[in-house]
Amino acid sequence: MNVAVILAAGESRRMGEPKQLLPFSDKTMLQCVIDAFESPKIDQTLVVLGYKADEIARRITATVVRNPYHARGMFTSVQAGLRALPKETKLVLIAVGDQPRLKRATVEKLVETFEREKHKILVPSIHGRQGHPLLLSARYVKEILAMDETLTLKHFLANHPDDIARLVVDDEGVLVDIDDRASYERELRR
Repeated sequence: MNVAVILAAGESRRMGEPKQLLPFSDKTMLQCVIDAFESPKIDQTLVVLGYKADEIARRITATVVRNPYHARGMFTSVQAGLRALPKETKLVLIAVGDQPRLKRATVEKLVETFEREKHKILVPSIHGRQGHPLLLSARYVKEILAMDETLTLKHFLANHPDDIARLVVDDEGVLVDIDDRASYERELRR
């Protein structure tokens, strides 16, 4: 079973309002990300919410996981999403909810490559920079859940340098995240 975990629990302080609900194309920003995982290659999509969870949950089409500890940092949302995984999960895709330009074709290419090459951890990259979603074997879930919540996925990756593969993609959506009004306006113009 392949499960996407989309992290969208933040308070959007730099934006000044919940960026998850900002219009993007003809949807909300978060729904654009969710739709990138609407594929036969993804069996379930979990969206981790925290700040204004009820308001956001009403406007999206995905299974919601609530993170009551979201104010402690993003890693608590990673852990909340991983705790909610079905037991039969084999592949986890960890995405962020502010990358509305991520393409479904990119997600599918990442999953196909991961499965074909039997990767342990796969990271998309473009222009020499790593992006999201991060794909990892479910065998790492217990390790991540045992990590201190003050750490990050970068700490996890640093413990497994030999397990990481990178796939160069032709999709700037794996890099472009929208954190403030200027980046939002720039991406709308594109």
